[in-house]
Amino acid sequence: MSKHTRVVICSGSGGVGKTTVSAALALRWAMEGRRVAVLTIDPARRLADSLSIGDIGNTAVRVPLERLGGHGAGHLDAMMLDAKATFDDLVRRFAPSDAAASRILENRYYQFTSTRLGGSHEYMAMERLYELWHHGGYDVVVLDTPPTRHALDFLRAPDRMATLMDEGVLRWLVMPATRSGWRALELGSEAVAKVLGKVLGKGTIAEIAEFFEVFRELWDGFRSRSVEVQALLRQPHTSFLLVSSPSPAARADALYFLERLGEQRLPFGGFVVNRTVPAPPPPPERAHLPATGPLPPDRWAAVLASVEQAPRLRARLARDHDQAIDALRAAGPPGAPCWRIPEQRADLHDLAGLAAITRHLPALSEIHEL
Repeated sequence: MSKHTRVVICSGSGGVGKTTVSAALALRWAMEGRRVAVLTIDPARRLADSLSIGDIGNTAVRVPLERLGGHGAGHLDAMMLDAKATFDDLVRRFAPSDAAASRILENRYYQFTSTRLGGSHEYMAMERLYELWHHGGYDVVVLDTPPTRHALDFLRAPDRMATLMDEGVLRWLVMPATRSGWRALELGSEAVAKVLGKVLGKGTIAEIAEFFEVFRELWDGFRSRSVEVQALLRQPHTSFLLVSSPSPAARADALYFLERLGEQRLPFGGFVVNRTVPAPPPPPERAHLPATGPLPPDRWAAVLASVEQAPRLRARLARDHDQAIDALRAAGPPGAPCWRIPEQRADLHDLAGLAAITRHLPALSEIHEL
């Protein structure tokens, strides 16, 4: 890992094309000659479709840049988070022995919590990001986050995990075993264990107790990694890009998220506004339109009126988009850059389509912390 490996985190509300923007950014920088990884934690598989690579998972899949022709020395790997596999890898890394790791991985309570524990998905996304940054050998790692409100959980995950791993929080969860085998309660444990034993079964309680007993040995590793991930989010080579669209709902979500970024003092790199409408050319003058056509005169007159009106309506929409983007930029840090992606005539579903929009996106050198 180079100490100058860049991390670019794309956030924004759902439906604004954030996954497409993440893939296009990664593609542009790979075409510039860099070694790039793009990771999505969105359960949708749009990333794989747009990169023409089929199914993807927790391991890197190389994107066939040769299909575009003329690419340089760079390459692009794509991944989609598998939270369970990432959690398992963490257990193996921090367990004091192979036997201890096996006890946790085979524990039914762990198998349940590793996929359903609140915040675990977001935390494992941060862990996977850290691994790619630290060990992946990439020049830049691009992260495509969930929709805005969920992305806030994503940003808080390292803090929540660090708190959970604090000895003062978990100490009562790993008390010495009572005669009932329940290690999770300090006061009145036997009485409570009897009730829980009837509800859950003694076998389940024993497994939960074993989980916390063995998991205690992983505290230091998990907690130190949480601190390292928090530092990664705030390091000089990390940037958050806010992906939005000119729609009022997307803009409101973007402003909300921008405020949260400021509160947490996370490095903001700029806006990417997707599906913008550029100003159209001037409408044709009536003198340059045909006076008659294959339709009856009254219907032909209506067609001509529509032709004349369409550019004016589109110009009005373009002005509305300009005003929305100006309002978005005004809410950001002074001098915040904004890159616009024009509305596309068709959905982007392949590598060539992605390559076509890269010219509207910044070079890596254009993204700076504000």
